[in-house]
Amino acid sequence: MIGFARLKRGAKVVEAMDLTSKARWQGFIQSLRFDSPMQFCEGDVGMPGALEVMEPASAGTKNIESICRFGGTTSPTALWPEEESAKIEDTDDRLDKIEVLLRKLAKRQDKQGRRAAGNAGASSMMSGMSVGDYSTSHSSQSD
Repeated sequence: MIGFARLKRGAKVVEAMDLTSKARWQGFIQSLRFDSPMQFCEGDVGMPGALEVMEPASAGTKNIESICRFGGTTSPTALWPEEESAKIEDTDDRLDKIEVLLRKLAKRQDKQGRRAAGNAGASSMMSGMSVGDYSTSHSSQSD
């Protein structure tokens, strides 16, 4: 049923495009600026034909660079440069494992900190009582 719904939705889009004037459609396409390169980050210009979508910085935290860039000629006859991937990947794998361990440690510390804060509150209530007060309060509760 999903494919059928998409076909229906596509038909609605095509109908709406028939109602739009050519000048308005061309203005819309020009406003998207598909012909200008999209800037990934400051000084890193990518290819044209993209739309920029803003998202919170915490939405997709990844420390792994997925775009590999090589300098030099763009000739199809030129060979790709050799990667030093064996050394880099080994080092990256080790760093990734350390990063995962640090995250786990931080979570554990956070949980222990919360528990300690809860226990500190209970112990601070008891700190004002003397041993005699503690025993008499518990003996009166048990009666």
